[in-house]
Amino acid sequence: MSVGSFEPQIRGVRHLVDFSAKETRKVVHSTFISTIGTVENWPAPEVPVPEKALPDWSLAMLGYGQSKLASSIILDKAAKESGVPSVIVRVGQIAGPRGKKGKWNPQEWPPSLVRSSLYLGLLPDSLGTLDNIGWAPVEDIASMVLDVSGVTCPRPAEEVTGYFHALNPKPTDWSSLIPTLRDFYGERIQKLVSFKEWICALEKSQVDSLSIEKNPAVKLLDTYRLAAEGVKMGSKGITMSTTRAESYSLAMRQAEAVSPKLIKHWCEQWKF
Repeated sequence: MSVGSFEPQIRGVRHLVDFSAKETRKVVHSTFISTIGTVENWPAPEVPVPEKALPDWSLAMLGYGQSKLASSIILDKAAKESGVPSVIVRVGQIAGPRGKKGKWNPQEWPPSLVRSSLYLGLLPDSLGTLDNIGWAPVEDIASMVLDVSGVTCPRPAEEVTGYFHALNPKPTDWSSLIPTLRDFYGERIQKLVSFKEWICALEKSQVDSLSIEKNPAVKLLDTYRLAAEGVKMGSKGITMSTTRAESYSLAMRQAEAVSPKLIKHWCEQWKF
């Protein structure tokens, strides 16, 4: 989808700014949920993306990321010219819950990859530029956002402003999750293959349009291709600084890496 497809949402941010600007005392800030997609093309993987404004259109990935960047620029300009305070949170991959209620949306790319792997009987041994697992349970992300917004820990209005990154500050890698997935699904995963082989098998499987429910990753082939191509070009994916977020958020400081127990919990909830 192009950035133009998100014009109503961008316009909504502008309306919120106009409403806030009418207030004489600028003490109530807005919290905007952005995405790491606004900096997906960060050119220096060895340097963590800083928690600050980065109004560079070349960094944003796809229309969705560009729409979030456009909204962030509007908020930054309003803060600078009209004193309208805002918090902008670049959110990473929101995973399933820690608790029993709810489940990770099976249409998102990680659960789709697992379900299609069961359909194919093949599990990739790596994920290209997606190999760095910074997923965080939905409860953790919610707590992080509340913390940096000054809700759970009230702060002076002048401190509740600027950029924060909400994602797991203790990433793991895909290979560490493979034993749990193979143990949980048993013989349904017949073979461990390279990411390239897995993508090829997925491409061949898309001829059967009736199997889309059991093989949802075919809808995300471009995502997986980009991840594989990125590694081929020497990219290792981006890393995000969380220093500022950790200084504000207890939830961020207490976050733990995705564990085998948590992966098993999500698999049980999916019921693939």
